[in-house]
Amino acid sequence: MKYQIVLTGVGGQGTIFLVKLLAQCALNKNIPFIGTETHGMAQKGGTVISYLKIGDFYAPLVGKGQADIIIGLYPTETLRFLEYLKKDGKVITNVTDNFNLPKMENLNIFTVNGSRLAVNGEINPKSLNVFILGYTLQKSPDFPFTKEEIEDGIKAINAKFADTNIKAFNKGFYYRENL
Repeated sequence: MKYQIVLTGVGGQGTIFLVKLLAQCALNKNIPFIGTETHGMAQKGGTVISYLKIGDFYAPLVGKGQADIIIGLYPTETLRFLEYLKKDGKVITNVTDNFNLPKMENLNIFTVNGSRLAVNGEINPKSLNVFILGYTLQKSPDFPFTKEEIEDGIKAINAKFADTNIKAFNKGFYYRENL
């Protein structure tokens, strides 16, 4: 299996936690992985981009046009890194009430307003990242990890907040937009 993931957001949203979580899932399955993150001004709300490659790779950066999936926690950051998506890849991103992604032809884009759910108290704001990961699994049956494997990874990474994170993750996994 070879799978390339780009995760992006702004500082404080938990992008780096997601990379660590997915790396833990690969470790639990004894699958080779390599990754990296760039978070220069992240503490001030700046861009965070992380790469994770699952399988036999030798360099951690995902090249332009190579990502199987982009997981975005903030819509403008998702837009910034669309060039990394391969032709048949998927984009899963959080959107906000004041900013939605423009309509784009020929892209597999799935959006969810997790920010609104956090503001309304339906999910813990600190767990928005795992909510988006749950939504990612719902929309990506080819994702390299199962629901159970990610729940096990959540428990291994941060047992103290595992219940809260698993609850948000499951809310994303089962989320249906009210139409």
